[in-house]
Amino acid sequence: MGTSLTRRWAQFALVLLPLVAAALTIRVPTAGAAIVNVQTGTLATSTNGNVTPTLSSASLAGTLLVAVLTNKTATNAWTAPANWTSAIQGNNSCCGRVQIFYYANNPGGITSAAFTSAGGTVSGELSEWNGVAANSPLDQTGSGNHTAGSSFTVSTSLNLTQSNEVGIGAWQNSGTGATSQTAGSPWAHLFNDLSQNRAGDYTIGLASGAKASETESYTPNLSSIAAIATFKPATCSGGSLSLAAPGSTSFSSLTLDGTDKTTTATVTLTPDDETSAHSGWNVTETSTAFSDGSGHSLSTTAATTTAAASATTGGNCVMPTNSISYPVTLPAGSTPPTAVKVYNAASATGQGPTNVALTFQLSVPANTFHGTYTSTWTFAIVSGP
Repeated sequence: MGTSLTRRWAQFALVLLPLVAAALTIRVPTAGAAIVNVQTGTLATSTNGNVTPTLSSASLAGTLLVAVLTNKTATNAWTAPANWTSAIQGNNSCCGRVQIFYYANNPGGITSAAFTSAGGTVSGELSEWNGVAANSPLDQTGSGNHTAGSSFTVSTSLNLTQSNEVGIGAWQNSGTGATSQTAGSPWAHLFNDLSQNRAGDYTIGLASGAKASETESYTPNLSSIAAIATFKPATCSGGSLSLAAPGSTSFSSLTLDGTDKTTTATVTLTPDDETSAHSGWNVTETSTAFSDGSGHSLSTTAATTTAAASATTGGNCVMPTNSISYPVTLPAGSTPPTAVKVYNAASATGQGPTNVALTFQLSVPANTFHGTYTSTWTFAIVSGP
């Protein structure tokens, strides 16, 4: 690797030769992947104007987070946490205030968000969405209100620009203790709180070239303030299943001092599912044993994959859901043995390019002969998890 070594040092280098074994190679027209509701949190409520809705699981990196907020007091606006953006708000004296906030391309690990206001009987709920555009996801919005009636329709002000968008609706109706609040088909409730006559709704698959609208029905007749926002899907090019890997990487050098040692390295792969089937995929790994070229080799179980982390490239459609448990021993031999799965994507996930960082640990026994050791690693991507 171009490094001068003394007898006290041993350097362990890897040469990575990516081998793409894509089972699906049919090209398809460019299309947006289906948006998926990853999770919907529990409705949070309070009577002091402040509310901190939560998610049951930490958010995935790259997904869209949406907060639907309602307040029985119309004049009290919310202050949002950092990185949250207001999509649309509406208020009137009859019913109160509704507002939809969003967090685009979130960094992952988020479980809650605190929204504050000057007071009022408030509610908030978080939801997480995969397959939404990472940059500028908001498309169209609208708000409206009406006097007492059995139903009301809220619409976006302008036509949608893309197909397969997700729509989010927020409703604060007059009074308390309604007998029913019903989302109009094909919309469904994110939450439906009859005690305070408030609701959050959603639908997936909205068509382009037309306004998005939802009709909410009530029993008894109610007045309403409502808001609606739509978010664009990420767009993947039609194509095949592929894998990109770096040409080489290195473990850190070690000082041999008569004790067993370990060293680590990270390899970032970019699997990319551009097929129409989106049946999931798995990445496999195998290798040759580490050798110094002079008859000295490390154990065939010297290297293990200890962890994996995924991150959006900004162009992915749906982040992968991985079910592989770690550590995974990297197979090694004089010739590469049968490969093993090191990372996978469940069906309907892993659409578009995703950066997958694999962490490797190399175990070096105390009696290792000094020198520069190399190994050839082969990664492949195969259709199906």
